[in-house]
Amino acid sequence: AQVDEWHAAITRCWQAAIARSLDEGLQPRTPGQPLQVALLVWGDPALYDSTLRIAARMQPAPHSVRVVAGISSMQVLCAAHAIALNGIGQPFVVTTGRQLREQGWPPGVDTAVVMLDGQCSFTELPSHGLHIWWGAYLGMDRQMLDSGPLAEAAPRIAQARAAARERHGWIMDIYLLRRGS
Repeated sequence: AQVDEWHAAITRCWQAAIARSLDEGLQPRTPGQPLQVALLVWGDPALYDSTLRIAARMQPAPHSVRVVAGISSMQVLCAAHAIALNGIGQPFVVTTGRQLREQGWPPGVDTAVVMLDGQCSFTELPSHGLHIWWGAYLGMDRQMLDSGPLAEAAPRIAQARAAARERHGWIMDIYLLRRGS
C-alpha cells in the first residue's frame, strides 16, 4: 500500500509538471501532434525502478513509451573493478538488501548483486569465504570504490557509505558479493 501511494504521488507530480509546462506555452510543434515528454532516469528503468510503472498510471494514458537503454549500474560496477559479473557458466542473482537480510544468501548461486541496500546488509552475513566489490556514485566525479574479503572491507564500506551520505545528502550504491573468492 505504501509503494502504491508513493507511485500515485509521483504520478501526480509528473502530471502537474507537464500541466505547468503547457500553461507556460510548451506546445507540440505541429498542431494536432501529440505532446512528447522525455524523462531522464538515473539507472535502468527495467531493474528495481518504478519509472515504467508510474508512466503507465499517467492519465490520459501515454500513447507510447519508448525507453532508450543505457548501461546498468551492474555493468559500471564490474567495469570499475575490472571483474566479470559471473563465474564461467555460472548463474548469479540480482536482489535487494532487504531480501538479503530477510532470506540470507540466495540459494543456488555463488554471486549476488545487491541493490537498494540502505542498511549495509552485507554486515549481517557470515563473512568467511565472501568477497565484496562495492561502488557508490558510479560513473560520477565522486565515484567511490572498495573491495576485498568481506570481513576486512565491510567496516570500511559501512563507514565510507555513512560519511558520503552525510556529506552529499544522498547515496546510490551497489555491490557484488561472491563466495569462494
